[in-house]
Amino acid sequence: MNIVEREIATCSFSKLDRLVRRDWGFFEETIARWKSEGWDGNYTQFFFDESPYAEELVNLAGIDLPLQPPFLEEIVKSSEKYIYVRTPSGGIEAFPKGKKRLSGEIMPLYVENPVKNPNYWYDIIKLRLNPDTPERWVTFHKKVNKIAEQIKRGEKLYQAIIIGGYMYLRAMMGPEKTCTAFYDYSEMIHDMMKTWLKLIKTCLLRIQSKIPLFKLLIGEDICYKSGLLISPAMVEEFLFPYYRDLIDSLRNNQKDFLHIEVDTDGNIFQAVPLYMKIGVNAFRPFEVAAGNDVVKYAKEYPNIVISGGIDKRILAKNKEDIRKELERIIPFMVKRGGYIPTCDHNIPSDVPYENYLYYRQLIVSLDGGEVL
Repeated sequence: MNIVEREIATCSFSKLDRLVRRDWGFFEETIARWKSEGWDGNYTQFFFDESPYAEELVNLAGIDLPLQPPFLEEIVKSSEKYIYVRTPSGGIEAFPKGKKRLSGEIMPLYVENPVKNPNYWYDIIKLRLNPDTPERWVTFHKKVNKIAEQIKRGEKLYQAIIIGGYMYLRAMMGPEKTCTAFYDYSEMIHDMMKTWLKLIKTCLLRIQSKIPLFKLLIGEDICYKSGLLISPAMVEEFLFPYYRDLIDSLRNNQKDFLHIEVDTDGNIFQAVPLYMKIGVNAFRPFEVAAGNDVVKYAKEYPNIVISGGIDKRILAKNKEDIRKELERIIPFMVKRGGYIPTCDHNIPSDVPYENYLYYRQLIVSLDGGEVL
Protein backbone atom coordinates (compact mmCIF):
# COMPACT_ATOMS: atom_id res chain seq x y z
CA MET A 1 0.00 0.00 0.00
CA ASN A 2 1.08 3.57 -0.56
CA ILE A 3 0.57 6.34 2.01
CA VAL A 4 -2.78 7.44 0.59
CA GLU A 5 -4.20 3.91 0.31
CA ARG A 6 -3.10 3.14 3.87
CA GLU A 7 -4.67 6.32 5.27
CA ILE A 8 -7.97 5.66 3.50
CA ALA A 9 -8.02 2.03 4.64
CA THR A 10 -7.28 3.04 8.23
CA CYS A 11 -10.14 5.52 8.36
CA SER A 12 -12.56 3.07 6.73
CA PHE A 13 -11.52 0.05 8.84
CA SER A 14 -10.42 -1.81 5.71
CA LYS A 15 -7.67 -4.42 5.51
CA LEU A 16 -4.16 -3.02 5.98
CA ASP A 17 -0.68 -4.19 5.13
CA ARG A 18 0.51 -2.47 8.33
CA LEU A 19 -0.38 0.49 10.52
CA VAL A 20 0.28 4.10 9.56
CA ARG A 21 3.62 5.20 11.01
CA ARG A 22 3.93 8.72 12.40
CA ASP A 23 4.17 10.47 15.74
CA TRP A 24 2.95 13.67 17.32
CA GLY A 25 6.12 15.75 17.39
CA PHE A 26 9.15 16.76 19.44
CA PHE A 27 10.03 19.69 21.65
CA GLU A 28 13.15 21.65 20.80
CA GLU A 29 14.65 20.59 24.11
CA THR A 30 14.06 16.93 23.20
CA ILE A 31 15.86 17.26 19.88
CA ALA A 32 18.77 19.05 21.56
CA ARG A 33 19.07 16.24 24.12
CA TRP A 34 19.03 13.52 21.49
CA LYS A 35 21.72 15.23 19.46
CA SER A 36 23.85 15.42 22.60
CA GLU A 37 23.29 11.65 22.97
CA GLY A 38 24.51 10.87 19.46
CA TRP A 39 21.48 11.28 17.20
CA ASP A 40 22.51 12.64 13.81
CA GLY A 41 19.16 14.29 13.11
CA ASN A 42 18.11 11.61 10.61
CA TYR A 43 14.42 10.76 11.04
CA THR A 44 14.46 7.73 8.70
CA GLN A 45 15.55 5.43 11.53
CA PHE A 46 12.20 6.15 13.23
CA PHE A 47 10.36 4.56 10.26
CA PHE A 48 7.97 7.47 9.76
CA ASP A 49 5.75 7.48 6.69
CA GLU A 50 5.64 10.56 4.52
CA SER A 51 2.53 12.60 5.26
CA PRO A 52 -0.38 11.65 2.99
CA TYR A 53 -1.76 15.18 3.32
CA ALA A 54 -1.18 18.07 0.96
CA GLU A 55 -0.17 21.51 2.15
CA GLU A 56 -2.94 23.59 3.69
CA LEU A 57 -4.31 26.15 1.24
CA VAL A 58 -5.86 28.57 3.75
CA ASN A 59 -4.65 29.08 7.31
CA LEU A 60 -7.62 28.45 9.62
CA ALA A 61 -5.93 26.61 12.48
CA GLY A 62 -3.67 27.03 15.48
CA ILE A 63 -3.91 28.32 19.02
CA ASP A 64 -4.06 31.85 17.62
CA LEU A 65 -7.11 33.32 15.94
CA PRO A 66 -7.08 33.12 12.11
CA LEU A 67 -7.00 36.91 11.84
CA GLN A 68 -6.22 38.72 8.62
CA PRO A 69 -4.28 40.80 9.08
CA PRO A 70 -2.84 39.34 12.31
CA PHE A 71 -1.44 41.62 14.94
CA LEU A 72 2.29 42.19 14.79
CA GLU A 73 4.05 39.73 17.09
CA GLU A 74 6.40 41.87 19.16
CA ILE A 75 7.92 42.33 22.58
CA VAL A 76 5.92 45.00 24.38
CA LYS A 77 7.90 45.09 27.64
CA SER A 78 10.27 43.08 29.79
CA SER A 79 11.05 42.58 33.46
CA GLU A 80 13.92 40.99 35.34
CA LYS A 81 12.55 37.49 34.68
CA TYR A 82 10.02 37.75 31.85
CA ILE A 83 9.47 39.13 28.39
CA TYR A 84 5.95 40.16 27.39
CA VAL A 85 4.91 39.40 23.81
CA ARG A 86 2.01 40.72 21.77
CA THR A 87 0.60 37.66 19.97
CA PRO A 88 -0.85 37.48 16.45
CA SER A 89 -4.29 37.28 18.13
CA GLY A 90 -3.72 40.61 19.88
CA GLY A 91 -3.27 39.29 23.42
CA ILE A 92 -0.19 39.51 25.61
CA GLU A 93 1.74 36.49 26.90
CA ALA A 94 4.77 36.39 29.22
CA PHE A 95 7.73 34.03 28.89
CA PRO A 96 10.86 33.46 30.96
CA LYS A 97 13.79 35.28 29.42
CA GLY A 98 15.66 33.05 26.98
CA LYS A 99 12.50 31.25 25.84
CA LYS A 100 10.52 31.83 22.66
CA ARG A 101 6.81 31.64 22.05
CA LEU A 102 5.59 28.22 20.81
CA SER A 103 9.12 26.88 20.62
CA GLY A 104 9.57 24.56 23.59
CA GLU A 105 8.22 22.91 26.70
CA ILE A 106 7.48 26.15 28.51
CA MET A 107 3.87 27.31 28.90
CA PRO A 108 3.25 31.07 28.77
CA LEU A 109 1.57 33.26 31.34
CA TYR A 110 -1.59 34.67 29.76
CA VAL A 111 -1.48 38.30 30.74
CA GLU A 112 -4.10 39.88 28.51
CA ASN A 113 -6.74 38.43 26.16
CA PRO A 114 -7.69 40.02 22.84
CA VAL A 115 -11.36 40.54 23.78
CA LYS A 116 -11.82 42.33 27.10
CA ASN A 117 -15.43 43.39 26.47
CA PRO A 118 -17.91 43.50 23.57
CA ASN A 119 -16.35 46.65 22.11
CA TYR A 120 -13.08 44.82 21.48
CA TRP A 121 -14.98 42.09 19.64
CA TYR A 122 -17.19 44.27 17.47
CA ASP A 123 -14.70 47.06 16.76
CA ILE A 124 -11.34 45.27 16.53
CA ILE A 125 -11.35 41.47 16.25
CA LYS A 126 -14.46 40.75 14.18
CA LEU A 127 -13.24 42.96 11.34
CA ARG A 128 -10.16 40.73 10.93
CA LEU A 129 -12.20 37.54 10.40
CA ASN A 130 -13.45 38.40 6.92
CA PRO A 131 -13.14 35.32 4.68
CA ASP A 132 -12.66 37.45 1.56
CA THR A 133 -9.55 39.34 2.65
CA PRO A 134 -7.21 38.85 -0.36
CA GLU A 135 -4.15 38.05 1.79
CA ARG A 136 -5.96 35.02 3.16
CA TRP A 137 -5.98 33.43 -0.30
CA VAL A 138 -2.36 33.85 -1.45
CA THR A 139 -1.34 30.20 -0.94
CA PHE A 140 -4.62 28.96 -2.38
CA HIS A 141 -4.14 30.79 -5.67
CA LYS A 142 -0.50 29.70 -5.93
CA LYS A 143 -0.90 26.02 -5.15
CA VAL A 144 -4.48 24.78 -5.58
CA ASN A 145 -3.97 23.50 -9.12
CA LYS A 146 -0.83 21.56 -8.18
CA ILE A 147 -2.55 20.02 -5.17
CA ALA A 148 -5.63 19.16 -7.23
CA GLU A 149 -3.37 17.20 -9.60
CA GLN A 150 -1.67 15.39 -6.71
CA ILE A 151 -5.06 14.35 -5.34
CA LYS A 152 -6.31 13.30 -8.76
CA ARG A 153 -3.23 11.09 -9.22
CA GLY A 154 -3.76 9.50 -5.79
CA GLU A 155 -0.54 10.93 -4.35
CA LYS A 156 -2.09 13.11 -1.64
CA LEU A 157 -5.27 13.71 0.34
CA TYR A 158 -6.56 17.03 1.64
CA GLN A 159 -7.00 17.57 5.36
CA ALA A 160 -8.67 20.84 6.31
CA ILE A 161 -7.45 21.94 9.74
CA ILE A 162 -9.51 24.50 11.63
CA ILE A 163 -9.59 26.18 15.01
CA GLY A 164 -12.55 24.67 16.83
CA GLY A 165 -15.39 26.71 18.24
CA TYR A 166 -14.35 26.39 21.87
CA MET A 167 -10.66 27.03 21.19
CA TYR A 168 -11.65 30.06 19.12
CA LEU A 169 -13.71 31.53 21.97
CA ARG A 170 -11.01 30.75 24.51
CA ALA A 171 -8.34 32.36 22.31
CA MET A 172 -10.33 35.58 22.45
CA MET A 173 -11.32 35.68 26.11
CA GLY A 174 -9.39 33.05 28.05
CA PRO A 175 -11.05 30.06 29.77
CA GLU A 176 -12.56 31.90 32.74
CA LYS A 177 -14.01 34.85 30.85
CA THR A 178 -15.36 32.50 28.19
CA CYS A 179 -17.34 30.66 30.86
CA THR A 180 -18.85 33.84 32.29
CA ALA A 181 -19.49 35.29 28.82
CA PHE A 182 -21.96 32.47 28.09
CA TYR A 183 -24.12 34.13 30.76
CA ASP A 184 -23.11 37.78 30.62
CA TYR A 185 -22.71 38.19 26.85
CA SER A 186 -24.63 35.32 25.26
CA GLU A 187 -25.65 37.47 22.29
CA MET A 188 -22.00 38.32 21.65
CA ILE A 189 -21.02 34.64 21.89
CA HIS A 190 -23.55 33.75 19.20
CA ASP A 191 -22.25 36.59 17.04
CA MET A 192 -18.72 35.27 17.51
CA MET A 193 -19.83 31.80 16.46
CA LYS A 194 -21.77 33.12 13.45
CA THR A 195 -18.60 34.92 12.39
CA TRP A 196 -16.57 31.72 12.94
CA LEU A 197 -19.03 29.75 10.83
CA LYS A 198 -19.01 32.29 8.00
CA LEU A 199 -15.20 32.31 7.90
CA ILE A 200 -14.66 28.56 8.08
CA LYS A 201 -17.58 27.58 5.85
CA THR A 202 -16.81 30.14 3.14
CA CYS A 203 -13.16 29.12 2.99
CA LEU A 204 -13.73 25.37 3.01
CA LEU A 205 -16.54 25.44 0.45
CA ARG A 206 -14.27 27.47 -1.81
CA ILE A 207 -11.48 24.91 -1.39
CA GLN A 208 -14.01 22.13 -1.89
CA SER A 209 -15.01 23.62 -5.24
CA LYS A 210 -11.52 22.67 -6.46
CA ILE A 211 -10.63 19.54 -4.48
CA PRO A 212 -12.45 16.99 -2.29
CA LEU A 213 -11.81 17.08 1.44
CA PHE A 214 -10.73 13.80 3.02
CA LYS A 215 -10.74 14.97 6.62
CA LEU A 216 -11.77 17.96 8.70
CA LEU A 217 -9.49 18.21 11.75
CA ILE A 218 -10.92 20.39 14.53
CA GLY A 219 -8.48 21.77 17.09
CA GLU A 220 -10.83 22.02 20.07
CA ASP A 221 -8.93 21.46 23.36
CA ILE A 222 -12.19 21.46 25.29
CA CYS A 223 -11.24 19.00 28.05
CA TYR A 224 -9.07 18.99 31.16
CA LYS A 225 -8.04 16.12 33.44
CA SER A 226 -11.58 15.48 34.73
CA GLY A 227 -13.75 16.10 31.68
CA LEU A 228 -15.22 18.96 29.66
CA LEU A 229 -14.21 22.54 30.46
CA ILE A 230 -17.79 23.65 29.84
CA SER A 231 -21.00 21.74 30.38
CA PRO A 232 -22.55 19.53 27.68
CA ALA A 233 -25.53 21.89 27.74
CA MET A 234 -23.25 24.82 26.87
CA VAL A 235 -21.68 22.80 24.05
CA GLU A 236 -25.13 21.99 22.68
CA GLU A 237 -26.34 25.60 22.88
CA PHE A 238 -23.34 27.63 21.80
CA LEU A 239 -21.20 25.32 19.62
CA PHE A 240 -23.24 22.56 18.04
CA PRO A 241 -25.70 24.62 15.94
CA TYR A 242 -22.71 26.03 14.06
CA TYR A 243 -20.87 22.71 13.87
CA ARG A 244 -23.95 20.99 12.44
CA ASP A 245 -24.30 23.67 9.78
CA LEU A 246 -20.63 23.37 8.83
CA ILE A 247 -20.45 19.57 8.80
CA ASP A 248 -23.72 19.11 6.93
CA SER A 249 -22.74 21.71 4.34
CA LEU A 250 -19.35 20.11 3.68
CA ARG A 251 -20.56 16.52 3.64
CA ASN A 252 -23.47 17.33 1.34
CA ASN A 253 -21.15 19.13 -1.05
CA GLN A 254 -19.03 16.16 -2.13
CA LYS A 255 -19.43 12.54 -3.17
CA ASP A 256 -16.67 11.03 -1.02
CA PHE A 257 -17.23 10.64 2.71
CA LEU A 258 -15.70 13.41 4.82
CA HIS A 259 -14.07 12.25 8.05
CA ILE A 260 -14.39 14.60 11.03
CA GLU A 261 -11.70 14.42 13.75
CA VAL A 262 -11.63 16.27 17.07
CA ASP A 263 -8.32 17.05 18.76
CA THR A 264 -8.54 17.69 22.49
CA ASP A 265 -6.23 17.07 25.39
CA GLY A 266 -7.62 16.05 28.77
CA ASN A 267 -10.11 13.35 29.70
CA ILE A 268 -12.51 12.90 26.80
CA PHE A 269 -15.06 10.53 28.34
CA GLN A 270 -17.79 13.19 27.98
CA ALA A 271 -16.57 14.57 24.67
CA VAL A 272 -16.59 11.36 22.63
CA PRO A 273 -20.31 10.48 22.81
CA LEU A 274 -21.23 14.17 22.71
CA TYR A 275 -19.31 15.00 19.53
CA MET A 276 -20.36 11.76 17.88
CA LYS A 277 -23.90 13.19 17.90
CA ILE A 278 -22.88 15.76 15.27
CA GLY A 279 -21.08 13.25 13.07
CA VAL A 280 -17.54 13.24 14.45
CA ASN A 281 -15.98 9.84 13.74
CA ALA A 282 -12.35 10.30 14.84
CA PHE A 283 -10.57 11.56 17.96
CA ARG A 284 -7.04 12.26 19.20
CA PRO A 285 -4.70 12.20 21.17
CA PHE A 286 -6.18 10.29 24.20
CA GLU A 287 -3.90 11.78 26.85
CA VAL A 288 -3.04 8.99 29.26
CA ALA A 289 -2.18 11.26 32.21
CA ALA A 290 -5.79 12.46 32.13
CA GLY A 291 -7.14 8.92 32.49
CA ASN A 292 -7.72 7.93 28.86
CA ASP A 293 -7.15 4.31 27.82
CA VAL A 294 -7.31 3.73 24.06
CA VAL A 295 -8.05 0.03 24.43
CA LYS A 296 -11.04 0.83 26.62
CA TYR A 297 -12.32 3.45 24.16
CA ALA A 298 -11.69 1.13 21.23
CA LYS A 299 -13.89 -1.52 22.81
CA GLU A 300 -16.61 0.90 23.88
CA TYR A 301 -16.71 2.76 20.53
CA PRO A 302 -15.74 0.21 17.86
CA ASN A 303 -16.46 2.56 14.95
CA ILE A 304 -14.36 5.60 15.87
CA VAL A 305 -10.94 6.20 14.35
CA ILE A 306 -8.34 6.63 17.09
CA SER A 307 -4.97 8.35 16.96
CA GLY A 308 -2.63 8.48 19.95
CA GLY A 309 -3.03 6.96 23.38
CA ILE A 310 0.59 5.86 23.92
CA ASP A 311 1.81 7.35 27.19
CA LYS A 312 4.76 9.65 26.44
CA ARG A 313 5.81 9.36 30.10
CA ILE A 314 6.48 5.63 29.63
CA LEU A 315 9.25 6.46 27.17
CA ALA A 316 11.23 8.12 29.97
CA LYS A 317 11.26 4.91 32.02
CA ASN A 318 12.83 1.72 30.71
CA LYS A 319 12.53 -0.68 27.80
CA GLU A 320 10.56 -3.24 29.79
CA ASP A 321 7.86 -0.66 30.59
CA ILE A 322 7.79 0.45 26.96
CA ARG A 323 7.40 -3.12 25.75
CA LYS A 324 4.58 -3.90 28.21
CA GLU A 325 2.66 -0.80 27.17
CA LEU A 326 3.01 -1.40 23.45
CA GLU A 327 2.22 -5.10 23.70
CA ARG A 328 -0.95 -4.19 25.59
CA ILE A 329 -2.09 -1.71 22.91
CA ILE A 330 -0.71 -2.47 19.46
CA PRO A 331 -1.74 -6.12 18.82
CA PHE A 332 -5.31 -5.41 19.95
CA MET A 333 -5.54 -2.26 17.83
CA VAL A 334 -4.04 -3.99 14.78
CA LYS A 335 -6.83 -6.55 15.01
CA ARG A 336 -9.52 -3.89 15.63
CA GLY A 337 -8.41 -1.46 12.91
CA GLY A 338 -9.04 2.25 12.69
CA TYR A 339 -5.94 3.12 14.69
CA ILE A 340 -2.87 5.29 14.15
CA PRO A 341 -0.26 4.70 16.89
CA THR A 342 1.27 7.90 18.22
CA CYS A 343 2.22 9.25 21.60
CA ASP A 344 -0.39 11.33 23.37
CA HIS A 345 1.44 14.60 22.62
CA ASN A 346 4.91 15.97 21.88
CA ILE A 347 7.83 13.91 23.15
CA PRO A 348 9.29 15.63 26.26
CA SER A 349 12.99 16.10 26.92
CA ASP A 350 13.14 13.55 29.74
CA VAL A 351 12.90 10.80 27.09
CA PRO A 352 16.34 9.39 26.17
CA TYR A 353 17.14 8.97 22.49
CA GLU A 354 17.83 5.25 23.01
CA ASN A 355 14.37 4.73 24.52
CA TYR A 356 12.59 6.57 21.73
CA LEU A 357 14.44 4.61 19.05
CA TYR A 358 13.52 1.37 20.83
CA TYR A 359 9.87 2.48 20.99
CA ARG A 360 9.78 3.17 17.26
CA GLN A 361 11.47 -0.13 16.41
CA LEU A 362 9.06 -2.04 18.63
CA ILE A 363 6.01 -0.43 17.03
CA VAL A 364 7.30 -1.54 13.64
CA SER A 365 7.73 -5.10 14.88
CA LEU A 366 4.16 -5.14 16.25
CA ASP A 367 2.21 -3.33 13.54
CA GLY A 368 2.52 -5.95 10.82
CA GLY A 369 5.85 -4.72 9.47
CA GLU A 370 9.45 -5.81 9.93
CA VAL A 371 10.64 -7.84 12.90
CA LEU A 372 12.76 -6.07 15.52
